[in-house]
Amino acid sequence: MAESKKSSKIMNVLRKIINHYIFRNLVILFIICLMVYFGVLVILRHYTHHGEALAVPELRGLTMEEAQKVLSENKMRGQLVDSVYITSAKPGAVVGQDPEPKFKVKENRNVFLTINAITPEKVKMPDVVGISLRQAKSILELQGLNVGEIVYIPDIAKNNVLKQTYKGKEIRKGTEVIKGSEIDLVLGRGLSDERTEVPNLNGFSLSDARDYLTKYYLNFGVILYDESVLTSADSLKAFIYQQRPRADVGSTLQLGSSIDVWLTVDETKSPNYVEKEDGEETK
Repeated sequence: MAESKKSSKIMNVLRKIINHYIFRNLVILFIICLMVYFGVLVILRHYTHHGEALAVPELRGLTMEEAQKVLSENKMRGQLVDSVYITSAKPGAVVGQDPEPKFKVKENRNVFLTINAITPEKVKMPDVVGISLRQAKSILELQGLNVGEIVYIPDIAKNNVLKQTYKGKEIRKGTEVIKGSEIDLVLGRGLSDERTEVPNLNGFSLSDARDYLTKYYLNFGVILYDESVLTSADSLKAFIYQQRPRADVGSTLQLGSSIDVWLTVDETKSPNYVEKEDGEETK
């Protein structure tokens, strides 16, 4: 009987505590704190997800519209910053991007794009006759033109430009040509049968190899791409993996001779390619 009364008193005390407004307010405050805590966790998770590093997609070869669509799908934005004219690329296609593909960036990052001009820009042909090859190359490049084939003929004016030609015809100063065009030069090789070392072009891009060959007074012969080069964007990224004649020790060519090259985008053909013992591939 005494125990029953004691239990009844305890229950009454508990009811009073539960019904007291301070206790109810504490319970409500606890529930609110729990809700705020879980709400903050959700917001932080969402915020850190938005701060994730995203890989920049490959955009070369796409039109500006296609590139913008791909960037939008990857939560990035495209910004056109420049246009060039490359005969081997499709007009209006993206030929350059910054950052490069696979570079990690934050969401909403601007990717700066360079496209191939639809209408080629024209420039006036300078006069490079009578000066050295090195000077001629600098003047042509300042005008937005490139040195094409170099032809040597016997002449006392050694390594001086005797003629400037475009598409097989002599071109005069002031004639308008498409920017980026190749101007062929006829140079004197002196009265001797001078020869030059065969350079190693493996690993070079086509444009870099062209500049390098100029230093040796040589030209490209046949230019071939392997089966890995499928698009104009691939051709821009391709590198030389084979040449003929090879750059063997002591090998030389007569000034103005040609070198045949083979290009690829297959990294396993790179001169810097190494295969690890466990089968993993690296460069």
